[in-house]
Amino acid sequence: MAKPLVLDLHIPYCIRPENYLAHFNAVGSNAEKNAYMDALKREVLSYEGELDGYEIRAVHLSGGSASVMAPDLLGDVLRTVRTHLPVAQGAEVSYDSLPVTIGTPSLTGIASGHPNRTELMMRSDNDAELKALGCTHNAQHIRNAMLFLAKFHLNNVGLTLNYGIPGQTMQSWHNSLHAAVIMQAGHITAEPLAVTDAEGMPNAAERFEMFRYACEYLPENGYKMYAAGCFARPGYEYRARAMEWNGDDVIGMGVNGGSVYDGYAVRNTNNLKFYIKNAGDFEKLTAQAAQLDENALMLRYLRGRMKLNDGVVEPLFRERFGQELPQEFSTLLDKAVENGLAQRTADGWMPTLEGLFRGEVL
Repeated sequence: MAKPLVLDLHIPYCIRPENYLAHFNAVGSNAEKNAYMDALKREVLSYEGELDGYEIRAVHLSGGSASVMAPDLLGDVLRTVRTHLPVAQGAEVSYDSLPVTIGTPSLTGIASGHPNRTELMMRSDNDAELKALGCTHNAQHIRNAMLFLAKFHLNNVGLTLNYGIPGQTMQSWHNSLHAAVIMQAGHITAEPLAVTDAEGMPNAAERFEMFRYACEYLPENGYKMYAAGCFARPGYEYRARAMEWNGDDVIGMGVNGGSVYDGYAVRNTNNLKFYIKNAGDFEKLTAQAAQLDENALMLRYLRGRMKLNDGVVEPLFRERFGQELPQEFSTLLDKAVENGLAQRTADGWMPTLEGLFRGEVL
């Protein structure tokens, strides 16, 4: 049976860098961005014939603002993936998008690659908060984008919302969640900012209360939390993210792309110019590479599973690795229970609300 695989195509460009986020963002000329897409296509083609035994079940154009690139080139790279790599029938094909980039030209251009999901970086429904983040869009742009997406029958839309924004209150957080629900998004991600100590930001206790409120409000409105900060209507779970947290192999392409594949952890160069010049040459692109032993693969699996609501299930672990959970790992999980980040279940461990809020239980 083919092993499931996630393909993550990293796009590092943006209109302008936003504040307090973890994305690797660059602002380049159209010529440079087009050259980057050509390079990304070369890297895709370099894997042709190299993925025997694998089936790509999720493709993701990532980076937070993939839609700033030339739409026809985004469509072209997705067509290349579908044509030359083992993409499963019914695979999730997703791209990150910014509200101000969504319109008839962009959706027509990328449509040639047949994406079936987009993650729209809504961030907030409050214009003052969007300004604090340095976003290029306002609340009206978000609504316009949703209308265009519906017009093009792209109904599998996720909305990313951030909490912990300078000046944000519980009321404005409620308003943003409510707006996302009203727009009938299939998926809502409640994501903390990477920076947590800038002036005017809610403190740790306030951020936890915002997370806790989302965990109450969204299920009341038809969304189930299946992973840390991830809420979906039935059938709209974010497959690429869920697969990665389930410990499935990932191939990350593009500058700074990270892979865990066939027992190796590999990181591409983070030098944009070097990447554009050398894409397709695996040896030159690789900045870091390490073979992972069985214990390292087990730990990756356990850490990911503790970001999923159902946590670590011992029968699933035995099925995955062909052995009982080693004592050293059960001790780590029991320690997480002592620290209030996990709780014991009949057949394993699951994260507590505090554990899901922190995102790293082990």
